[in-house]
Amino acid sequence: MSRRVLHGIHLSDTHIGPSDDFSVRGSCPRERLDRMVKAILALDFEPDFVVHTGDVVNDPDPAAYDVAARALAPLTDRFPFWAAPGNHDDSALLTERIPLSPRTPLVEDSDRLAYRFDLPGMRGYVLDANVPEPESPHGWLPENQLAALAAELDGDETPFAVFVHYQPFPIQSAWIDEFLPLRNGDALHTLLREHDSARIRGVFFGHLHRQVQLFRDGILYSGISSPVCEFTAGVNDEKVGWTANCPVTFHQLSFSNEGTVIKAFSAP
Repeated sequence: MSRRVLHGIHLSDTHIGPSDDFSVRGSCPRERLDRMVKAILALDFEPDFVVHTGDVVNDPDPAAYDVAARALAPLTDRFPFWAAPGNHDDSALLTERIPLSPRTPLVEDSDRLAYRFDLPGMRGYVLDANVPEPESPHGWLPENQLAALAAELDGDETPFAVFVHYQPFPIQSAWIDEFLPLRNGDALHTLLREHDSARIRGVFFGHLHRQVQLFRDGILYSGISSPVCEFTAGVNDEKVGWTANCPVTFHQLSFSNEGTVIKAFSAP
């Protein structure tokens, strides 16, 4: 088993629009993503990979993905880059317009973007939990993806991480817990719990527009904020609020046999 430390970048919920000056909830997503990309390129190391956990665009149209592709090009041209679809994404347009690195599909489903990617000494699994409008914004993992992931994990002892848009469990915030979770997150957790927790580098997600860490049965679940706006998460919130002037945040993920280290960075 490799002793190498892998350093990656986790970002999410960039909500790019069809023009560079598009704004949403008081922010300009393109301007904020540009700041994030510049900060990533200024780090004192070369990332081994970059993963975006969904809502690449605010509305799934080709023009928005073209803007996103231009904004992300300094990353996709330089580093292995993968993405999970969010509830604002269209999987077909995402794969058509955003240059994802080599991957192995988990299921034979042209409407889903679920796959494995390989890194030195470990694997990443990207899952597609989107549900059709108007049922969203919660998520649901199809049974065939859960079965495919189980078969993959039973096949060898390679360390791995899972990337999905939706948080698997409630976070003790009334509105978020009613409308946003992965509704069958317990099924994913049960599947993962059947394997040696020392293999599991973590489950990584976005969707909440805020940083949150969950730890259950020896498994780390880590959520990243949006650079566009940060959602409120009060215990008794009856509806979501947001802050537009939030930090432009991304995470450095460092994976090794000793465990997982997560560092949060804010772009200037």
